[in-house]
Amino acid sequence: MPDNWEGLIALVAAVLITYAVVLWLGTIVWTYRDIRGRTQDGWSQGIAVLLVVLFNIPGLFLYLILRPHETLAEAYERRLEAEALMRDTPERGACAKCERTVKEDFLVCPHCRTSLRDPCLGCGRALELRWLACPYCGADGPRAVAKAGARSELEAVAPRPQGPPPQEAPATDGGGSASQPARTGPPPRTGTTGRASR
Repeated sequence: MPDNWEGLIALVAAVLITYAVVLWLGTIVWTYRDIRGRTQDGWSQGIAVLLVVLFNIPGLFLYLILRPHETLAEAYERRLEAEALMRDTPERGACAKCERTVKEDFLVCPHCRTSLRDPCLGCGRALELRWLACPYCGADGPRAVAKAGARSELEAVAPRPQGPPPQEAPATDGGGSASQPARTGPPPRTGTTGRASR
């Protein structure tokens, strides 16, 4: 009977030791994979794995506190989103044609000579190309002035409708009968010519 208990205790101890070793190796492998996904620095990777190798579960908790908060893939995606936002809004500091950095008060890109902004006709400050009025002094922007000029030129060049003048309807007197239209021709001649014809 004592031999059976000793064998059972030895078996349980072997299982527990095997479980502890597997758990220890698993935490080491998991830590190595996790730190490789979060940083490319060899020293940081080595220290993280060494913490778990030496201290096991307490070392794992310490690593979880000290590890970088985002993975390399998450940082890469965040950079891509930021670059996409910058490309969608080139007026924030990049030329729309060559995508090089320009200052906010540049009227022309110094790299490719692309027109970036228009000068205000009132105060001279740089205006965005899509603005119709200056937000600083309230003057019309060059684009608004150009549109107004083009509209007035079109109105001046457009042919006016020609045709006979509209005829007025004959006026009626109180009895409902139409009055005689006024003569527009020369008045009848009277005087000497009438006497000569007699």
